[in-house]
Amino acid sequence: MKKGKFNIVIGAQAGSESKGKLAAFLANKFNPDILAMAASPNAGHTAYVNGKKYVTYHLPVSYVACRDSKICLGPSSVINVPILMGEINALGISPTVLNIHPRAVVIKRSYLQKERRAGLLKIGSTNQGVGEARKEKLMRSDDITFAENVVDLKSYIADTVDIINVSLKREMTVLCEMTQGFDLDLEHGIDPHFCTSKMINPSMAMAEAGVPPSMIGDIYGVLRPYPIRVNNREGSSGPYAGSAEITWGEVAERCGYKGKETLEELTTTTKLLRRVFEFNTQRFLRFMDICRPTILCLQFANYINWGDYCKNKWEDLSRPTRSFVYKLEHLGKVRVVYIGTGPQHEHMVDRLVEIT
Repeated sequence: MKKGKFNIVIGAQAGSESKGKLAAFLANKFNPDILAMAASPNAGHTAYVNGKKYVTYHLPVSYVACRDSKICLGPSSVINVPILMGEINALGISPTVLNIHPRAVVIKRSYLQKERRAGLLKIGSTNQGVGEARKEKLMRSDDITFAENVVDLKSYIADTVDIINVSLKREMTVLCEMTQGFDLDLEHGIDPHFCTSKMINPSMAMAEAGVPPSMIGDIYGVLRPYPIRVNNREGSSGPYAGSAEITWGEVAERCGYKGKETLEELTTTTKLLRRVFEFNTQRFLRFMDICRPTILCLQFANYINWGDYCKNKWEDLSRPTRSFVYKLEHLGKVRVVYIGTGPQHEHMVDRLVEIT
């Protein structure tokens, strides 16, 4: 992580790449001064620290591994106040730690109702009112409520743009934890009918935070061997740019999983079974072109070979897993430095440590 710069963790696929796990690992390793995020409740971030599971929707989950950091939720944040207050109370966060930009918008019950009436469930939307809130803000609607006008948030309101830029001038370090994933980018992702309501790339993260491009640090691209899509309650949540959809049973058979429970994943927000697909080389190369990560992190390496589950040393990983890592490095011309092999904080291969 580059000191005195704006460093970014971004998902390389359609979300659920385990960005939260990497962000927490990096926060614990590098102790950034500020954790930045454009918060919204339509995607959860998960991390396990000291054996305890943490899930957040508005706050950077990396905070659980670096509690000396300040948190900045930028002006493009979309806030469900009760959910945010629950996270604040659960993590014991004070106004001296959390800063929310006054222009962040608040989700109203009517926004959720509008999304349901619009039939967004059929494309896999989590129907949390985020897209509707963004639309109201873009339209300069009289119906919009800004964070600065919410009583419960008053003590947390601050100019996050100023805080971050002043900190960078003082050569302090920022870690930005992006939500969702590049393949859901409205302009550059997969089919726009099945994408999210914003752009998801490092340039957008910096623009939303109010940080100039010259302050970019490391960009950590996080991906998985089998990308997923959220499921839906009706209709179809969309294709994956030509990638064949497979089953969790196929994943289990390929990696040699022999557990008693079925190998499958549920989405953090909707609790629906995730759809799983073959790795998409074309989309990976598009991510590399547009986002230009400086470091890659492969999560869920145990889905390549279950014998790698929980391992944390490169030399202990199986040949199939190392071959997949070499493939990514050959295609992307960027090193895979971090390799996640399980959910816990310690289930991470750190190749930088092994080199030094």
